Amino acid sequence: MADAVQSFADLIADGRRAKGWSQDDLERESGVSRSTISRWERGLADRPEPEHVRAVCAALGVDPRRAAVSLGYLTEDDLRAGQDQLPQEVEEVLDILQSGSISAESRREWINYLKYLQQASTSDRQTG
Repeated sequence: MADAVQSFADLIADGRRAKGWSQDDLERESGVSRSTISRWERGLADRPEPEHVRAVCAALGVDPRRAAVSLGYLTEDDLRAGQDQLPQEVEEVLDILQSGSISAESRREWINYLKYLQQASTSDRQTG
């Protein structure tokens, strides 16, 4: 279990650093205490509270299923099981949006633009 916890520690620490956040910033954004975040990043998360894991993942823009894999609750095969394959272009967009390398504001702008395109396409079909 120690390897899985260390992987979870890396997942949280790497996600936080990718955003350029301190542990205090992550506390503010997730509502999870700094002491809990610090314990997790030091590999002392034996059985973290699911709601805390979800809150931190949401704040970091990390897929919570990644946390479940890093903690040993799921495997990569479990994640793929029963999933339909998405087109490569969609996978690329999802990877970009979930990477943590773009700001929440930019991510929201991308999503709004995609919604605009969808709406414009629907309007074109109805009038055409």
